[in-house]
Amino acid sequence: MPTSPQPAAADETHAIIFDLKMLSVFDESAPKATILAETGAAQVVLLAMRNGQSARDLETPSQIIAQCLRGRATLRSGAATQALRAGLVALVEANTCHSLIATTDCVLLLTLTPSPEQAPRLFADAVPLVTRADA
Repeated sequence: MPTSPQPAAADETHAIIFDLKMLSVFDESAPKATILAETGAAQVVLLAMRNGQSARDLETPSQIIAQCLRGRATLRSGAATQALRAGLVALVEANTCHSLIATTDCVLLLTLTPSPEQAPRLFADAVPLVTRADA
């Protein structure tokens, strides 16, 4: 079972450590999105997908930085198709329709800047693990 994020020190909450291995939870029926943090300036999302799962035709007013942490995926944007593997980072411009398709079991770390006012449908029902009080 995933553990909750932990403050860096008992009295310090200016830094929070997330154990991405523990938080990488797969759902056999659909991609699993976990919102790690919602600050207003950015939204950080961990996305776990089984081989063959996809998140298609996504669009948000936020710029997205997608870092592949594990496995392989395909990023489609317009007519372009890019292969992602662990260690690669992709930048998707705001208001760009795109799709992510897992070509192996994969885990992606997504950073949306600024935080979207309305969550993309992929994680519309997810509750952030951490929020900033003024977010």
